[in-house]
Amino acid sequence: MLDRNTIYALTIIISGFFLRLINITQPILEVAMWRQCETASIARNFYYNGMNIFYPQVLWGGVTEGYVGETEFHLYPFAVAILYKLFGVHEYLGRLVSILAFCGGAFFLYRLSGKYVDKASSLVAILFYTFNPYIFFYSRSFQPESTMLFFSIAMLYLFSEWIDKEGWWRFALMTLCATFAFLIKIPTICLGLPLLYLCLRKYKSNFIIQWKLWLFAFLSTIPVFLWYKHSYYLGSLNGLTWSTFKLSRLSIYFEPAFYGKVFLSEIFQKDLIYVGAVFLVLGIIFTLKERGLWFIHYWLLAIIIFFFIGAEGTAHHTYYTIPIIAPASILIGHAICNSRKWIYTYKITGTKRVVLLSLFIFMVVSLPMISYHKITGRYKAERLEKDYPIYNVGKAVDEITSEGDLIIGCLWGGPEILYYSNRRGWFMVAHGITKETIEVFRKKGAKYFVTTATALHAIGNDVVKDIKKEYETIRSTNEYLIVKL
Repeated sequence: MLDRNTIYALTIIISGFFLRLINITQPILEVAMWRQCETASIARNFYYNGMNIFYPQVLWGGVTEGYVGETEFHLYPFAVAILYKLFGVHEYLGRLVSILAFCGGAFFLYRLSGKYVDKASSLVAILFYTFNPYIFFYSRSFQPESTMLFFSIAMLYLFSEWIDKEGWWRFALMTLCATFAFLIKIPTICLGLPLLYLCLRKYKSNFIIQWKLWLFAFLSTIPVFLWYKHSYYLGSLNGLTWSTFKLSRLSIYFEPAFYGKVFLSEIFQKDLIYVGAVFLVLGIIFTLKERGLWFIHYWLLAIIIFFFIGAEGTAHHTYYTIPIIAPASILIGHAICNSRKWIYTYKITGTKRVVLLSLFIFMVVSLPMISYHKITGRYKAERLEKDYPIYNVGKAVDEITSEGDLIIGCLWGGPEILYYSNRRGWFMVAHGITKETIEVFRKKGAKYFVTTATALHAIGNDVVKDIKKEYETIRSTNEYLIVKL
């Protein structure tokens, strides 16, 4: 029988599941559209060109086969391609895989938090995690972040269980989850820090002679090494690389813009929605002496270390910061459920107590209000429709052109037009484009130049006139332009 709190937790997670199904069939353009379309194109190419997970293909390789190197292991799009084989090519299947991964990750987060904080704190943590706006949308997007979070949280929970109870089945499961987490996103190796803490807490300095720990490290990292060796080989085949992780230049650590972008704009405002960040700081401060919660502290620290190791990527790609929400949720839940106790513990009385309790109530009430506003805001029609010209021009190109025609998709440097056109070719950045740069790709085999009205503004009127004068305009609307080269 499930206990009452587990039933509450499952109710929260199931509610999150059904709410994420809203607009599940809409085009994959609401967040990180370039990343979603890139991942979706790889899944579709698995389906069309053979289910070989070791040879992922992109659409922007021009006349080449499109094999791309220096990437993560494409377990997520491969899983989606399997569903394509069963049910046909539908983007909502990719969203569904992400949503199911969220549900699994949320459940393991609840179980993990229950090992370190009280039941009420665990429920508040899972509530914050489930309806956090960033988690909400990235856990229903066509990209591997939700799957990575699932395997990461599952690994941490299973390792904590194994370190307490041992057992080969726990060892096998935690190793499998660790391997997949590291393969999907190599920076998750930083999570070795909280694992090391658990080892030191149990074995002290003797952890170095525990052969099972060495076996776990070997089995979970060797596949990662082999994959990246193979992935670099793939990059040499067609000269196509899509590096998912790079060490940052040292100078970025001295740039205020980096700290403002990552810690203020992303983490404080978007990941933890202002109030959550305040509760996180309180949770950290008031639990520094609680050794039982140091595992969560080290988990948080490991993610922050990753932010600094891959600083440029973290600053550029907003979704790089979402892993911090998982450990933060536990500390936020603990802070919310213990704030009153701390006020009384520190003997705050009189007016100060009234003010602090009033502020506490205001902050707690504002959390769901902010989440509701941010989530529903992205569902507004005008928000959904602003990027529809990309979808519309893609469908138009698919109808107008032949299957083997190569196209140039001109936006901001992503494959969105190629994906929705269902065509191979190249993508170009709208800024700085000229007739001469288009001519370079025409000589390589490009037959059509395709862009949207928004990108045309960045290209400039003079260049657009030159393009229309030199080449045949197939279709020009207030949404997009299609030119035959």
